[in-house]
Amino acid sequence: MQLALGQRDSYSLWRILQTERIATGDVLVTLRAESAFGILPQLDKSKIHPGCVRGVEAALERVLSSAYRELPQSVVDQCRNAAVMVISRWMHVETGDADPIEQDLGHWIRAVKVKFGEQEMVALRSALEAINRLHPRGKDNEANKHQLRQVEEADAEFAVHALGFILREVKWAV
Repeated sequence: MQLALGQRDSYSLWRILQTERIATGDVLVTLRAESAFGILPQLDKSKIHPGCVRGVEAALERVLSSAYRELPQSVVDQCRNAAVMVISRWMHVETGDADPIEQDLGHWIRAVKVKFGEQEMVALRSALEAINRLHPRGKDNEANKHQLRQVEEADAEFAVHALGFILREVKWAV
């Protein structure tokens, strides 16, 4: 069920995730924002290849869903997946390649560098790289091997904001 909070001309939609009666007898309601406002920018679907919109939207929805209820590593993993979806579909349009989609994020970081040069798209590559570097911290073997600290809530929040930055850099944000 959805709940609208605010006034008729200014409101936000929320999804009711759970209700429970607490010890005092009151009802505790857990809500999730239906909008990505303040978390991820709204997509400008007109800038995305029509065949790619659905996949990109699904990846971003998984990020939003995980951001509200999963552990930090899951949020980072979903951000990495969404970053791959965004950058691969964007590069597909930028390069005109027939089949650039099935590659890892590291490949796309290098591909952006090759396509645009060392001095261009540095911020985009850096945001992609940051998300890519957070990913192995949740893998016990990798974290132990490289003596990496565990992913924290702040790292997950950073990954979500970096994803929003990526959407703005490729001009897919409204």
